[in-house]
Amino acid sequence: MLRTQEEIMAKWPKDAKPLVSIRCTAFRQEKYIAQCLEGFLIQETDFPFEVCVHDDASPDRTADIIREYEAKYPKIIKPLYETENQWSKNDGSFTRVVTAMLTGKYIAMCEGDDYWIDPHKLQTQIDFLESHPDYSMTFHDAEIKNEPGVEPVDSVYPQMEDRDYTATELFEKWTIPTASMVYRREVIDFPIKNPLNILNGDIFLAEKCAHTGKIRCFNKKMSAYRRQPGGVTWDKSKQIQRIKEYPAHFMELKRNFPKINSRIISRAICWAMANAWDYIDAKTKIYYFFKGMTLAPRTFLKKLYRKKFSDKA
Repeated sequence: MLRTQEEIMAKWPKDAKPLVSIRCTAFRQEKYIAQCLEGFLIQETDFPFEVCVHDDASPDRTADIIREYEAKYPKIIKPLYETENQWSKNDGSFTRVVTAMLTGKYIAMCEGDDYWIDPHKLQTQIDFLESHPDYSMTFHDAEIKNEPGVEPVDSVYPQMEDRDYTATELFEKWTIPTASMVYRREVIDFPIKNPLNILNGDIFLAEKCAHTGKIRCFNKKMSAYRRQPGGVTWDKSKQIQRIKEYPAHFMELKRNFPKINSRIISRAICWAMANAWDYIDAKTKIYYFFKGMTLAPRTFLKKLYRKKFSDKA
């Protein structure tokens, strides 16, 4: 049974501003948003937090469900209900609007279809960051919730260890469940060139953290990652377009984050350019060829050969 607002706030300093802003984005998630919000409300902390939940003009009952929780927890849940979808504008509006909602010293991430399972998650991560000012972010392991319609798996992440992780490790093997990320607010201000080329915002956020301070992992499952059909990851109609966009995505990672090993990211760029070869025009092929021969010629030619002459690409 959920606690009341007063019970959640019992150990909070009176009249204190939120130390943590929970960044929750939701769209068409009426089946999941209640469980997501309740994962925030089970948190036991001695500091105040706010739930900044952004509904991006959902066509279902997502906003109605958020309003029900807002009515019960008005001092904790601080929503924004869009009447026009911001994400589809693809002009940075979504990020600007969501970021403007956040007031805390720390930001905790959780999308509307994931959820937290450990009531001490926030306290654990914030205690570490408060006592280690040279760290910019903490993250942790996650349970996997396989929804009907997807092939069940035990995990989608590499095995996690209780230690620091480098910028190169985070790039080479994506390790971080989004709902596990807690980072310092100043990370938001890390400048990014050509942000519209970003395909996966999570990896850019993690690299911003790795270039702002140290990153620590806790080998403990304190959140759940929901695997479901129908998202961008599973939409085959978008795969070709994403394949064409990945070279620019990797080039921006190389341009913006010098702590990532140059050889490793250069190979990733070459792999992406060769993978997009069948979907680009002649002018782009010429550019990619000379770029690939400059960055990592063996990787580029090997991948291109396999792409053209075998089914092993």
